Amino acid sequence: MKKLDECLVKFEKIAAKWLLVAMIIMVFASGVARFLRNPMNWAVDFSSFLFAWACFFAMDVAWRENKMMSVDLFVKRLPAKVQKVIRVIVLFIILAFCIYMVIWGAQLTWAQRFRKFQGMPNFSYAWVTLSVPVGAALLGRSTLQKILSEFKNRPAGEAK
Repeated sequence: MKKLDECLVKFEKIAAKWLLVAMIIMVFASGVARFLRNPMNWAVDFSSFLFAWACFFAMDVAWRENKMMSVDLFVKRLPAKVQKVIRVIVLFIILAFCIYMVIWGAQLTWAQRFRKFQGMPNFSYAWVTLSVPVGAALLGRSTLQKILSEFKNRPAGEAK
């Protein structure tokens, strides 16, 4: 299981980087093409697709590696046991939200299956909305791992 996690994080890191690079190149090329009076109308739509997937992959990597911004000014002043209870409660709230996003995102993806991009008639908008349930499932998995590590009295990400 640990090997699968390592492969998944490695894939997410590489995918997020390359999707963002491709998106930047595409937007730049679109701007140059428009300047040369030969617009690539599909490039902005396709960049939206790349951006949606890159955001979810990058978000899961940041969440797994505890690099998300947090405001814990008041919680840090509480006793350690109270801090742990608050952390677990917040993690369960996040997990519930991830489950909701998987369900809602799957429904949205299904509803968008016939919608096409304006500039790309053969590309379904469902591929963009599919990033929501997939990304939420990845975040939910990471959150569940954090919850389990809290019950094992270890910080998430620490060697097992």
